[in-house]
Amino acid sequence: MKSPFPLFFVAVFVVAALHVRNAGGAAYISKTINVDLNGRGDFKTIQEAIDSVPANNSQWIRIHVSAGVYKEKVLIEDHQGFILLEGDGRKSTVIEWGDYNGDPGNHDPLHSATFTARADNFVAKYITFKNSAGPVGQAVAALLRGNYSAFYSCGFIGIQDTLYDQKGLHYFKDCYIEGATDFIYGSGQSIYECCTIYTVERAGVVTAQGRQGPTEENGFVFKKCVVNGTQKASLGRAWGRYARVIFHMTFMSDIVNPQGWDAWLGNIEYISFVESGCFGPGSNTSQRVKWMKTLSPSELRKFTDITYIDIGGWIGAQP
Repeated sequence: MKSPFPLFFVAVFVVAALHVRNAGGAAYISKTINVDLNGRGDFKTIQEAIDSVPANNSQWIRIHVSAGVYKEKVLIEDHQGFILLEGDGRKSTVIEWGDYNGDPGNHDPLHSATFTARADNFVAKYITFKNSAGPVGQAVAALLRGNYSAFYSCGFIGIQDTLYDQKGLHYFKDCYIEGATDFIYGSGQSIYECCTIYTVERAGVVTAQGRQGPTEENGFVFKKCVVNGTQKASLGRAWGRYARVIFHMTFMSDIVNPQGWDAWLGNIEYISFVESGCFGPGSNTSQRVKWMKTLSPSELRKFTDITYIDIGGWIGAQP
């Protein structure tokens, strides 16, 4: 008599697959929760909606947030994965708060964030994360430390340390990121595609990447982006000894400083700051720092291809 276990495992696999993807190819949404400031939804605050997600959730839950400015700090804990946070448009749905490092009782940038996502498997669409503290030091709009996180048509607005891309595999598509000093920083392994990077307030620095060792895979890749703004800025400075930042096929306006980069805490022998196929008045590399790296076509493909972050095909398995 044949063992029933193979058929059993096949059945379990099929049922599990149905919870991940529907017939149209998109990820299966098991439940939708509506948030509305005016009480026309299931909750009035985003945090209440997130708190309703069961611990160790394993099925995608959509939290739709109606247009409005939600003045609250929002936290997604490690055990609250598989959340799709969806607004009514980047300019219409805003999460806003104004904490900063140095505020009485708050001396940790990890706690200044308006929005914090610690969980794996998170997606945000059509929503803005804003820190309204102003030019007061570290004031994070969004802190991201989970794996498999994607952001589509989202906004990140602040002055210093706007987006703390702390760690994990992350994908940003058609996003708007605004700030002055180190306003995209951390040790995430991330691709920013077709995003607008906008400088404000004062002369500053766009990125501060924190790769610490030669075996670490993390780094920031900006692909087909736009670097623009109202203030002069360097493209990046090394927060880590082995910092890695790549700008590829990106438009650079004249706000980009001619030298382009700053070694800061890094070692110029190990830093990988790269510009490839960029264009616009700020893309002239004739006055760039002499230690800026050049990658071969095969090396460049390793980082600019989506497979750099899409390990296991997680992007296509999301809603």
